[in-house]
Amino acid sequence: MHELIVMITINIILSEVLYESKDRRFKVMHAYKRQNLLRQWSGGLLAGVMFVSGCAAPSNPASDNNRDALELSPSAESRPVSVHDAEERESFLTFEDDTGREIRLPEQPQRIIVLSPQLLDLLYSVDGHAIAHATSPGGTVPDEAERIEEVGGMTTVNTEKLLALKPDLVIGSVVFHRELTAILDASNVPFALFNLSTYADLQQKAVLFGQLSGTENKAREALADLDQEIREWTARVPASDAPTFIMLNVTPNSLSVQRQDTVGIEVATMLHMNNLAETWEAASDSPSTAPFSLEKIVELNPDYVFILIHGAREDGEKKIQSDLASQPAWTSLRAVKENRMVILPSDRFLSNPGFRLSESVEYLAKLVYPDTYENGH
Repeated sequence: MHELIVMITINIILSEVLYESKDRRFKVMHAYKRQNLLRQWSGGLLAGVMFVSGCAAPSNPASDNNRDALELSPSAESRPVSVHDAEERESFLTFEDDTGREIRLPEQPQRIIVLSPQLLDLLYSVDGHAIAHATSPGGTVPDEAERIEEVGGMTTVNTEKLLALKPDLVIGSVVFHRELTAILDASNVPFALFNLSTYADLQQKAVLFGQLSGTENKAREALADLDQEIREWTARVPASDAPTFIMLNVTPNSLSVQRQDTVGIEVATMLHMNNLAETWEAASDSPSTAPFSLEKIVELNPDYVFILIHGAREDGEKKIQSDLASQPAWTSLRAVKENRMVILPSDRFLSNPGFRLSESVEYLAKLVYPDTYENGH
C-alpha cells in the first residue's frame, strides 16, 4: 500500500515538473525520462516509508498510511530532482552556438541540414554527413554531398521544404540565417548558428562537428596536423620584416576596408604583416569593417593592397576599374606602382578554407616573401 501511494504521489509531482531557463520553459516530455526519474525517486522514498513504518506505533493502519503519504510530500519538495541535471545526463550533447543559445541534442543527429557552404565543407571534412544543404553562387560542395537534397539558396532558404525533411539539427550562419530562429524554434527543430571566419573558429567548430559525427579524435588529429603545417611555413618568415597592408572588400555595389575577423587578415598576421586598418573606426553596421577612404589609404601608403572580391570575380574587377583604377590618387599608391596590389583568391582568403588553411598561408608567404620561399619550401 505504501508503494502504491508513493508511486501515485510521485507521478503527480513529476507531471508538473518544469525547468526554468533564461528565456524559455522546458517541460519533460519523454516517457522514458519520466520512468528513469520515477525509479530514482521511488527507491529513496520507499526506503523512507519503510523506516517510518518500522518506527511508528501500530495504531490505525489506514491513518498511518495517510499520514506517511502526507509527510513524504514536503520531503520530496525540499529535495527535488533537477530536471536540468537529468536532461544533461540523458542528452547526447549540449553546446552553445555563436549567438549564445544553448542547443541540447537528446540523441546523435542523423538528419542534419547545413545552410552554409563553409560549414557543410567542414562537416564533411570530419567525416560527417548531411541530408540537405543550401546552395550558394560560386560555392563548392563536397563530392560526397553532391546528391543530397537542396533547400534553396543560402539567402533564400525554402523553410517549407526544410521542415518537410524532418531534420534533427539545422546548422546555419550567424550572418545569414538568424531570422530563421523563430520558425525553427516553433517547429521544435534544434538550430545552431555559427561564425567561421578565423582560425579559432575553425578549431572550435571542427571539434564540435567531430563530436556530432562521432569522429572527434579524427578532428583533433587533423587540427594538430594543420597546426604543424602552419608552424612550418611561418617559422621561416624574416624576423626583421613587417610589411604593411590594407585589405579591401569589393562587391558589385560597394567598397569597404576590412579591419579584423577574416581569414585573410589572420593569415597576413601569421606572416608578421602589419594591418594598417586595424585601429580604424568601425562601420556602424559592420564592426569588422571600416568605410572606404581613398584619402586615408593614400596617406598611409601601405606596402601591399589586398583585395577580396565578394561574388563573381568579373563583377569585382569591373568595380575596381570603374571606382579605383581611374583615380589618380589610387595610381599614386606605392603598392599599385610596384605591382603589389593583389586580388586574393576568395576561396582561400574570404571563405574559411577549413583544413586547407595551410595552403592559404603558403600562397601568401610566397607572394610576400619570394626570396625566402623561392624554392617552394
